[in-house]
Amino acid sequence: MAKVKSEAAADASETKERYTLGYSSQTIQQLQRRTAVREAGFLLPHLRPGMHLLDCGCGPGSITVGLAEAVAPGQAVGVDIEPNEYRSAWLQAAKTTGINLHFGCADVYRLPFAANTFDAAFLHNVLSHLRQPLAILKGIYRILRPGGVIGISHPDFSGQLISPSDPLLERDHELYWRLVEHNGGNPAIGKHQRGLLHDAGFVRVEAVAKYSTVGSQDGVRMRAMYGGRRFGGSAIAQQMIDLGWTNRAELEQIIAAWRKWSEQPGAFMANATVTAVGWKE
Repeated sequence: MAKVKSEAAADASETKERYTLGYSSQTIQQLQRRTAVREAGFLLPHLRPGMHLLDCGCGPGSITVGLAEAVAPGQAVGVDIEPNEYRSAWLQAAKTTGINLHFGCADVYRLPFAANTFDAAFLHNVLSHLRQPLAILKGIYRILRPGGVIGISHPDFSGQLISPSDPLLERDHELYWRLVEHNGGNPAIGKHQRGLLHDAGFVRVEAVAKYSTVGSQDGVRMRAMYGGRRFGGSAIAQQMIDLGWTNRAELEQIIAAWRKWSEQPGAFMANATVTAVGWKE
């Protein structure tokens, strides 16, 4: 099995970029609800037992668990730049899956693995937060074996649909978009994934866009609660205030707008996610 070198943590600090969502307990709980079937289902048909797989930017590891099951008895390695935020989740995930699942700290710009190490790689909502996505994909190309497969999945918020419209909810969208870009990311990267994989050297690249929808009473209520938390006392709200883009009074108005939206019988919202798969020759 490929080991994550101990010096990766020191290297990571040199190119560390800010994760806009932060590491609150609510954010981590939300990440822990992700699964391989839901977030990596497009990649699962291309995996087989015995593969050696890398989950890059694995977060708390809930997706990595399912990927490890798909390649068992092959090894699955999950890496993230924030080990202290996820260490307890990693321990729990490893207990759940077994000996073929491993976690460690690594900088995605300088992955501490030899060339031709892995048979498969996965990234979920990683490139959208980073300044140089092509450099990352070229690094993954290096560590994949010939014939290796990569699957990537990222949102594209330029395709957001919402009804009924409200200037304050549009302001929410504008502020979050601006903050992601300020922190080095691209909230519209989804549509560019096929081109990025091609430019990194991958072949037979296929991309698909799907919408995740909020169109039920419970779904609308949960989305409004999320909007309220994001603009309440969260790290996201504080970043925006510190940058001088908004103030508590406006954020309270946005929270009230989400509440009002959730009370509309026809409330609806949808966002696009783009998935792409490519191979190394």
